[in-house]
Parts: sequence; structure tokens; C-alpha cells
Amino acid sequence: MGRQHVAAGILFLLLTLTLTWPLARNLDRAVADPGDPYINTWILDWDWWATFHQPLALYQANAFHPAQDSLAFSENLYGVAVLLFPLRAVGVGPVAAYNVAMLLGFAFSGFAAYLLGRRLTASWIAGMAAGVFYAFVPFRFVHLSHVQHVWGGWLPLLLLALLAYVDEPDRKRAALFAAVFVMNGLTNIHYFFFGSLAVALTFALLRATSSSEFLGFLGVPRGQSAEAEELRGTPRHPRNWFPGPLAIATALALLVLAPFLYPYAVVAKLYGMQRSYEEVLRFSAIPSDWLRTGEQSAVYSWLADGHTDPERWLFPGALVLVLAAIGLFYATRRERAIALLWIVLGFAGSLGLHFELHRFLFGGVPGFRAIRSPARWAVITYVGLAILTAFATAALARRARWAALLVPLLFALELRPAHMRWWMMDPKPPEVYTWLAAQPRGTAVMELPIDAGTTEYGYMYRATAHHQPIVNGVSGFAPPERVALSVMANAKPIPDDFVDRLRADGVQYVIVHADQMAERTAPFQAWLQREIPRGRVAFVRRFDGGVFGDWVFRISSSRAERGMNFVPEIAKAAYNRRTFGHLDSPSYGFVYRGDAVLSGYALSPYGIARVDFLLDNRSVRVPAKLIEDVTITRLFPWYPVPHPRFAAWFNRRPDGVPRKTDVVVEITDGRGEVTALPSGWFTWN
Repeated sequence: MGRQHVAAGILFLLLTLTLTWPLARNLDRAVADPGDPYINTWILDWDWWATFHQPLALYQANAFHPAQDSLAFSENLYGVAVLLFPLRAVGVGPVAAYNVAMLLGFAFSGFAAYLLGRRLTASWIAGMAAGVFYAFVPFRFVHLSHVQHVWGGWLPLLLLALLAYVDEPDRKRAALFAAVFVMNGLTNIHYFFFGSLAVALTFALLRATSSSEFLGFLGVPRGQSAEAEELRGTPRHPRNWFPGPLAIATALALLVLAPFLYPYAVVAKLYGMQRSYEEVLRFSAIPSDWLRTGEQSAVYSWLADGHTDPERWLFPGALVLVLAAIGLFYATRRERAIALLWIVLGFAGSLGLHFELHRFLFGGVPGFRAIRSPARWAVITYVGLAILTAFATAALARRARWAALLVPLLFALELRPAHMRWWMMDPKPPEVYTWLAAQPRGTAVMELPIDAGTTEYGYMYRATAHHQPIVNGVSGFAPPERVALSVMANAKPIPDDFVDRLRADGVQYVIVHADQMAERTAPFQAWLQREIPRGRVAFVRRFDGGVFGDWVFRISSSRAERGMNFVPEIAKAAYNRRTFGHLDSPSYGFVYRGDAVLSGYALSPYGIARVDFLLDNRSVRVPAKLIEDVTITRLFPWYPVPHPRFAAWFNRRPDGVPRKTDVVVEITDGRGEVTALPSGWFTWN
């Protein structure tokens, strides 16, 4: 059996690498998109850093300064983070560690469902079928931005541990259940609530299995197949098994989880962080959502519905529905009841405020008001479907083993994504963050612009390079002080009491990323011209970053610096010591219809040797032509670059490049050093 488990684990890893390719080739720079993955990377990194620097203040995270318990504005992900500690200890960076977690999450989900199916049916191939379905159900690819939902393996293990205790009730199995219960709670708050209710109802069902009336109420036939009972190969639980050790172990598990859950209650009360009825209703599924999926599916893209929020794309695939229906006839009486319970519970819960179950939980059970998307209840249904799939496959294996061996393969073919388009980012931190990391611990900053497009996601990711408190941050919630500072910073003109508010919050520096300021440049420049002569703000220094650079200003605690600082022009071209450039075309999300031109400009104090476009996750390299551009040369006359513009023309989409693709620009300067510009996504019709 040990060899079978090892073989299963290896197969799930191989399938994961294949179906997510080329993520493994770009571990240190690829993310699903420039949004929530940056938040989750920050959370995993903060868990690591805080554990060894301020373990008793884990939730006093460095985003949303000066808010209290700001880690509780999102999932804590500690159950994932702790597994990455060995990687971080040997120097693996935040993004690479995050991506390892992503890959392990898929493989672990499959392996956990395999273990459940294997125990229930005594069939290796049945476990594999259940595992491949559960690991690669379209739900996981829809949630590529949410590593906690890729990590779905604790739910089937939770059920498996409960059944193991019921079959042989002892302290060891009770402790195993408690350990899985803790890890599920530390990994995913949604799954903690969903899984706790699911196993509680399963516990009640198992205590009542001696009652034929109860089983009849569930629609389970009184008789059971001896063939299926033999197939399961596990002892029936004692009729009067004692739940005491399990209750004690669960109580201890809740005590372990309490310090991780209490901060959520604190911020809910302190900041009123609860979901509104209207918001939860928007993410509550309707029955037809169970027939919807995303365009990323290779087989079911025709079921995609761009008018429905992706949170409500719940279709599990056709094959599992067929196998689950067959599995109803072959499952043992107990497992049939459990599977039906989980399927019905997950489906009913996914309907959210459209159905009484979640409506009751939302209105009367602590914690459920913080859940934005009830549609995520679907994962409970997927566990039930995996159970029935295992029984159907086991029955098939007994009659035609070769046919049963095809089931996992068919699942992999059916559920595979059509094409994985990853967002390629630069893992190297800009100079300004290296400087910030060297400042005394607790140096609080505000970065501008604030709340401009996806800026806050980027700031949270870059905070992994310095771990200093930042006013900035993005989550499903925002504390009042953060909202007030954002309103002030974006006002036209910026009010006088902005400096006073920053001082009161202990903010010592303002960092301005001039390339991103756009229409906000003029109000900020006017604010500098007003505040610097007063001595309330002081210019510190400029760092290379993009075209116009990153500027640091100190919020002065006195007027001692009056008249000692000049007022810099943050949007004026200045000399950079580093190679830099800009991709002009395509812009993010642009759609080419007909001929396509990719272009931009590159400059360096060392000259430009070559520029390349890397398409389709850096797999297709297209050399760019270097062209003279008088406008760029006049704007930046101090660089020895006679041909600053780069471009490539296409009259058709290159072979091997998908319609929805990405582009990364690599600039090789005169020293031979390579600089990569931020990724761009576009569509090629």
C-alpha cells in the first residue's frame, strides 16, 4: 500500500505540473494575474516574517497602517505558510514560494481525495479517479488567484479522519482528526466554516445509522449490497462507538485555533467589517450556475458566461455527473448517505441568500456574515461527488480493469485548461524598497498614487521586500482611517490637514511613484510647492524607477527644514543610472484586429544592444527592430542610444501563439545585462 501511495503522489505532481505548465518554469515571476495573487504572496510572506520577528503580534501586519489586526482583513493562510517555512529558510523568494504552494495545493487536493476514495473502496484506481476529479475540477482553475481554494485537500482528509475514528474509535484517531481540523482552519476560513458544519452533520448521521427510519428519511434504501460492502474493505463501525475522545480532541483543536480566529471577531466589531446583504446576494449562486464554467476550459468553454461573476462558475464536468449517478448503485449504505449529505449541503449552501440554509447561517451564526461568496460552498459538493465517483470506478475495475484505468485519464483530458496565461512580473525590488528596508524597523510610509487601478496590489507585494508599515493595502475591507487618507491624497487640491493627518498616524515618509501619477501629478506638485517652503514636508531623494523615478519625501515633525529644500518636479525627465523602457503598444487588454504592431522605447546609460519580445509565457522569442525616434532622443538627450524605439510588425498571429496571450519585453544593454519590462496581456484576433 505504501508504494501505491507514493505512486499516486508522484502522478498527482506530474499531472499538476502538466496542467499548469509553464508555471513550474517561471516559479519566481509568474502569477495568475496582477491582483489577488499579490495579496496572498504578501500574506504568506508576512506569516513567515512575523513568526520569527514578532510571533505574539502576527495579526499586526504592516499593511493598512495604523489599523489594528490588519492581517484579519483577509485570510491568514497560516496553514499553507507554515509548510513553506523550510523553503523560505533556504532563501526561496516570496513569489517562488507562493507558486510552490500553488502546485502543491493541486497535488495535495488530488492526493487527499485519492486517500478517501482508496479507503472507502479498497481500490487504487478508484482513489485515483476521485483524486483527479477533485484536484482539477474547474472550480480550482477559476480560483487560481486564491491559493487557499486550490488547497482543498483538508476537507476530504477531515472526512477520512472522522470515518477512521468511527471505524476504530481510539485516542490516536481522535488526535488525527483534531490535527486535520486545525490545518483546515488555518488554511482556509471558508473551508473551516463549511467543513465544520459538514462533519458535524456527518457525525450526527453516523450516530443515527442504526435507525432505518433516519436512513429512509434520507432516501437511502434499507438493504445494502454485500458486493459493495466487500469492495469497501474496511470494518463497519461499532454500533455504540464512544465519541468522547473525538469530542475532547475537537475541543482542544478549537483552543489551538482560537488565537487565529479571535482577531477576526475583533476587527469585525472594531471596524464593522461584515458583508452587506446585497454583496452576499450578488455572490449567491442560482441553480443554472452549476452549468456554467470559464473560457479557460478546453472542453467546456462553450458554457462560459461572461455576464456571470466567475465566483459562480460551478460546473464540475459531465463525466463526474455520470459516474456519480452510477456510484449511487454501488456505494455502501453508509457512504451513499454521506455522499448525498455532502452533495446536497454544498449545493444548498452555494445558493446563498437564495435559499434558507445560508440565509439562516448569515443571519444567526457568528462568522458567516464575513463570507462574501456563498457559491464557494460548492467545494463540499465536489467531495461528495468524488466519493460516488470512487465507487463507480471501483465497480468498473472489478469488471474491466483496463476500462477503469481510463477514468483518471478521461478526467484529466476533460478538465484540462485550454491554455494557461500567466502574468509575468519582475521579482527584483525597485531601489526605493531596498532603501526602505534599511530604515529603522517601524518606519511608516504612504505610497502614492493610492487607489489608482491595481497600485495597491503592487504595494502589498513589494512590502515583502521591506516589512515596514504602509498606509496602503487592498482587501475586501478598508478601515476608516485608510479611506480618509485616500480621499485626502486624491483630492483636488490636497487639503492642508493632510500633513497633520499623516503626522497623527505616525507616517514618516511619502513615496511617490511618478510614472503612475498621471492626472494626479498636478495636484500633488501643487501640494509640494505649498508644503515644502513651510517646512512641513522635506525632499529626501529620488530613486531610479521607470521613466520618472520614485521620490521620497519626509513628513517633518517641526519647521526646522523651512527654506532648506527645493521643490522637485516629479514628472520631469531625469537621468537614470539603470536601463529602463516602456511598452507603448499593446496596452493592457488591447485587441488586435488584423495587422499587429508591438512597440515601445528603451534607454540606458550603457547603450542598447538588442530588444526581444517574449510571447506566450516567455516561450516564443521575437527580435525587435531598433528605430530612430527624434522625440525620445530630445526628451532624454543624455543616453548614448541613437535608436531608442523598438518594434515588431505582424500580418498574422505567429505559429504556436494562442489568441489570448501575453508579451514581456527584454532589453539587453551594452553591458549584456537584461532588464524585463512588466508583462502585458492582449488578444490577437
